[in-house]
Amino acid sequence: MPLHRLKFVSLVALCAAMPVIGTAHAAPREARAASPKIAITLKPEPETATGNDVRTVEVRLRFDGIATQAGTPLVYLAHVSDNVDTVATELTTIAASDAAGPLRLSWRDREISDGSAPSGKAGDTVREWVADRATRGAIRMVYSVPAEASAPPRGPAPPTAFRNDDGGVSAAGNMFLLLPPGDARYQASVDWDLRLMPKGARGMSSLGMGHATGTKPMSANELLRTYFMGGRIGGWPARPDKAGFFSAWHGTPPFDGTDIMQWTGKLYAGYMAFFGEKPDHPYGVFLRYNPVNAGGGTAFFHSFVSTYGRGSGNGTDVDASKSNIAHEMFHTFSPFIKVPEGKESSWFGEGLATLYQRRLPLRLGLMTPDYFLENLNYYAARYYSSVKATIPNAEIGKRFWQDTRVRTIAYDRGMLYFANVDDQVRKATSNRQSLDDLMLKMRAMEKSGAALTNADWEHVLQDALGPQAVDAFRAFLAGNLQVPASDAFGPCFSRTTAKARRYELGFEPDVLAEPTRIVRGLIPGSAAAAAGLRDGDEIVKPVPQDSIQGNQQEILTLDIRRDGRTFAISYLPRGEEVDIYQWRRLPDVPDARCAL
Repeated sequence: MPLHRLKFVSLVALCAAMPVIGTAHAAPREARAASPKIAITLKPEPETATGNDVRTVEVRLRFDGIATQAGTPLVYLAHVSDNVDTVATELTTIAASDAAGPLRLSWRDREISDGSAPSGKAGDTVREWVADRATRGAIRMVYSVPAEASAPPRGPAPPTAFRNDDGGVSAAGNMFLLLPPGDARYQASVDWDLRLMPKGARGMSSLGMGHATGTKPMSANELLRTYFMGGRIGGWPARPDKAGFFSAWHGTPPFDGTDIMQWTGKLYAGYMAFFGEKPDHPYGVFLRYNPVNAGGGTAFFHSFVSTYGRGSGNGTDVDASKSNIAHEMFHTFSPFIKVPEGKESSWFGEGLATLYQRRLPLRLGLMTPDYFLENLNYYAARYYSSVKATIPNAEIGKRFWQDTRVRTIAYDRGMLYFANVDDQVRKATSNRQSLDDLMLKMRAMEKSGAALTNADWEHVLQDALGPQAVDAFRAFLAGNLQVPASDAFGPCFSRTTAKARRYELGFEPDVLAEPTRIVRGLIPGSAAAAAGLRDGDEIVKPVPQDSIQGNQQEILTLDIRRDGRTFAISYLPRGEEVDIYQWRRLPDVPDARCAL
């Protein structure tokens, strides 16, 4: 692997200008002795002295308690994380020094072969930076990253890349943090240098508001799954509440940010009680605009980010946004199956979250039965009308980012499977037990240090329902269609049938997950072909699809470049009509009895 020399910059002036980091909370004596330290300082920089929009973010890192030899990697960053390009290939100037003086850095790219790197999986490429000599003492690094908002070139992706709106900026750590390799845990702190920002600017991260220190040593993966937001940002409450809850947003949401975050604070308190948690660390909820797949989000370290849209499109409905918030918050508490690795196990985490995103709010009095039903039928319609409804689970990981019809199966089929299990446990135990008990048992196993596997879930099923439940689970993994009992979602609802048309993009779906989107595989007679789309057309903007699948009436608009002209083509992306299952409200059952 060849080494490439970076432009070198002296750290003498830079380090002299760095502000003094605030005093960190004291860690236990044994943690101080065992854990190295990392101090992260972020400095948002507007385009001009009087400007508002953040154009770059200066990143300052200080590592204490780590050392490397000449020729071995000092820090690294994956090229791509969660289908999003990081800043790894854009870092051409990095200033570095240690107790012995300046460090000269070179870089090399390496393909991960064993899946051990916390920033990626086997087959991913990481960029490693190597020092010209052995390091000595505290290591300091300074580099700047672009904060320009841009649509993800690979299409479907979580909201992790830098986004700058209305004087605020945000991003996830896996987009820009350079970290040492290895499995060390760090006493971590985050600080903000906001001297170049307008008065009133603030900074927050998953670790807390303003200057914040991790309450426990953090792994590299936890640091990469930390979210950062600074500049002109809104927030509620003014300081974290007794449970440690805080929130922040930038840009202009299509609904009242304070109102939805007050609702979210109540939901968090309910989740804490349900999972038997005691507040021992801050918990942050971040909200920002998303130009692609608005309304979605992703979980981070003791936090998550949710997104909103604009106009009358996706991500503008307050009830749907609350449902997404409930989904992402569930992830920060719930167990995850780790083996098989990656998206092949997404049925478990996403299926649970998609079921509980409506079940727990309804139980807590934070969702109406009518919206519970609307939300349920959205996911059910998307599943039962999908041509991929019976795809084997092993195929989901391979096609997760390439085909929206495959990606959503993890959510939809997983949710219906868990509804089946819940119904069977309730009926077998005369309502003394439910899926809650099985899920919490898996969580207890995970908290004890186990890396959960499918076999662990099979043992839990065997104990609760016997060998037939294990057989049903294996059939589910093989792609068996999931049809919960009529009353599986509670006494207020019963199963019925309806008609729906299959989602049909009209051309090869891989096109939309590629950086350059050139139409191929156009289906003759499809709505796309009838609207005038041609093989060879270039789609110049990323296209959201996940939510469109569940909306039978939503029009898909593609911005096309052909023969030097750019124009729009719109059509209803639907194919054949099929029978689907839905649920209806029983009129004689009062709202008070609806929650399970």
